[in-house]
Amino acid sequence: MNNEKDNTGQNGPEKTKPEIMYVPLDVRTIENEDDAINIIEVLRTFWDGRKTIYKTVAVFTVIGLVVALLSVEEYTSTVRVLPETEPGLSLGALGGIAQQFGFSAAPQQSGEGISASLYPSIIQSNIFMQELMEYEVSIPIGNEKILLEEYVQEYQSGSIVRFMIRLPLELKSWVTNIGTDTVTNLDRSLGDPEKVRRLVQMSSEEWETLRNIRDRITTTLDSETGVVTVSAKMQDPMIAAAVADEVVQKLSGYITEKRTEKARRELEFIEDRFEEAKTRFEQAQQELAAFNDQNRGQLTAMARTEEQLLQSRYNLNFNIYNSMAERLEEARIKLQEETPVIDVLDPAVVPDKRSEPSRTLIMILFILLGGVTGVCIIFASPIIKRLKSELHHN
Repeated sequence: MNNEKDNTGQNGPEKTKPEIMYVPLDVRTIENEDDAINIIEVLRTFWDGRKTIYKTVAVFTVIGLVVALLSVEEYTSTVRVLPETEPGLSLGALGGIAQQFGFSAAPQQSGEGISASLYPSIIQSNIFMQELMEYEVSIPIGNEKILLEEYVQEYQSGSIVRFMIRLPLELKSWVTNIGTDTVTNLDRSLGDPEKVRRLVQMSSEEWETLRNIRDRITTTLDSETGVVTVSAKMQDPMIAAAVADEVVQKLSGYITEKRTEKARRELEFIEDRFEEAKTRFEQAQQELAAFNDQNRGQLTAMARTEEQLLQSRYNLNFNIYNSMAERLEEARIKLQEETPVIDVLDPAVVPDKRSEPSRTLIMILFILLGGVTGVCIIFASPIIKRLKSELHHN
């Protein structure tokens, strides 16, 4: 007790410490205020630089108008074909169940034929394009016929839009050397050694023409219906239709050749044997007739033996000749049965409207490009000024 009093007397009354109160700070409020300030700053920047955006949009609009007017008109002709499918290869009830679950029941291709999925690769192959380059087309001037290669090189104008689209790809090919054309296994299977040799010896200008024609031919396959669509794009509508039809004809010829290759070899073999049997039969027939004329009514035992020998040879050759004639007819029927039929659903027609360029789309793209360029200039200007200022002070 004394100690407490002494402490009280010496130090005086005890002081009360002030109470500290912690007020929670809403961070979201500060963040919202910062976001509002940033949005206002962005809008102010847009408003201050609106004249720059107007100028860039105006400049790009003029450029787009020039590009749209100078772009070369292109016409596209389309052919839709239905390849022959193997009859009887139906999934039946399984096909209906598969379709209920969303699976496609596309027509099945013949096992001995060429699948329609290979048609685009065949058409885009170098050998196919090289043969297409030799196709003769009629130019409007004087109705003169020239090769498609010459038409593409001399009469077709370059498109500005096409150049702008292909420029990045051409630069990449030039840098990485990816665009070097080589003879593939598909090319060797499509053409004979003479065609492959000509393909290897093509000049750089001819390769460029081949790539140009390849870019103008498109082939698509509908996996559900099996319909193959072939399109040809040219600057002349008549030539576009002619080229599209020629592509389908060449494709049909190649498929027919590959499908009937075995049957044709058998037919050629049987034809050779038939001609040999026919020659031997005619020779035996003439020998028997000559013997009968020389020994009419005067047949000795030796003559009768020779007559029997000639008659036996005649009968043998006649049976062989008759059998080969039957086999020849069977081979011809088999060749006809093996010949595929490609039904042309929509033949090539001369287009009455251009497919390119879409001038409205070109104008919209250039206007958007002008707006984006203007915005980039607005936001890049302060950064560039700050960098210049720092460099100047340093």
